[in-house]
Amino acid sequence: MSIVALAMTWIGASPASAHTPTFRADCAGVQVQATSYDAGQANKWTVTIDGVTQSGTFGSSFSQTFPVPQNGATTSWSASVVGFDGNYQGQDSGTVGPCGTVTPPPPTDVCVDLPGDQPTGTSCTPPPDVVRADSKNLEGCDVVLDGTTYGAGSLTYDEQYTDTFVFNTTTNTWDVVTDTTATITNTEFTPWSVQEQVANGCTEPSTQPPAIQTSESTNDVVCGQDVVVTTTVATTTPYVYDAQTNEWVLGEPQVNTTTSESPVTPEQCETDTGVSPETEENTVVVTNVVTNGVPTKTTTPQVPSFVDAGLTGSDTATPVLSASAATVAAAPSGNSSPMSGLLLLTGAALVLVGGLNPRRS
Repeated sequence: MSIVALAMTWIGASPASAHTPTFRADCAGVQVQATSYDAGQANKWTVTIDGVTQSGTFGSSFSQTFPVPQNGATTSWSASVVGFDGNYQGQDSGTVGPCGTVTPPPPTDVCVDLPGDQPTGTSCTPPPDVVRADSKNLEGCDVVLDGTTYGAGSLTYDEQYTDTFVFNTTTNTWDVVTDTTATITNTEFTPWSVQEQVANGCTEPSTQPPAIQTSESTNDVVCGQDVVVTTTVATTTPYVYDAQTNEWVLGEPQVNTTTSESPVTPEQCETDTGVSPETEENTVVVTNVVTNGVPTKTTTPQVPSFVDAGLTGSDTATPVLSASAATVAAAPSGNSSPMSGLLLLTGAALVLVGGLNPRRS
């Protein structure tokens, strides 16, 4: 009976041992095995790795290894096996790893318009250009800038520089590029006046002409006083400088009048009869005009009036004939006949005789 009992115990224990699943996990994977299950039934298995579950059914046995990630991380897992009727089940769980090597994440490119791959946080657009300007000034008699001639005057302008930015693919930043070539802007030219050009030596000052000097002398022969009154009017008109036009223009005339007296000569007041006239009206005016050293002379004889000649029948008039008038009356014309000359002489004598008649009371 002992032998029979032992044999019965082995027979009863063997199927129970055969229905126990086994689980093993390492970097090679999670291995699940199950044997001696009812081949005609749908026995179940389930494996979950890193939260991802797989499941299926099997017949009399099942053996499969499920891979785990090889990215250098530690992986959690769980597995179970159960018979179709809920018996002969087994389960296990744990972690495995780290397995394999860390795989870097694929590169990101946040700036598709730039070369290379730019990580998150990269500025995809360049900073605004930096504009710098230096104010300049040129002045002189012949101002020339950038091939343009402006003439005499003052020129103000700006030298403008524009700094830009280029992308650095190594540092994924924008590097400034300094502009070293100036652009000329805001030009404003103020031409010099003629006065300023002269003051700065661009134009020679014009030469001052000599002043215009005019001297006019008038001699009044006053036979009644036996004097010759000489009146001299000296006029000086200087040239004054006009700085705005660099020209000399006539200024205000300066007039100086002087008089002087001198005794008459016998020839100035003596008549044909040798009698000196006594009236002041019998004068000879001699005008001498001198302009810048060039003299001209004008003589104006004072011819006696009809009253002075005694031709009006006045008893109170004292006819006197000046030397100039007598000379004119006695001077024969080149085209006159001898008879005409005689008549002129006769008329002059009659006038003279009439003048010598005593006045009636």
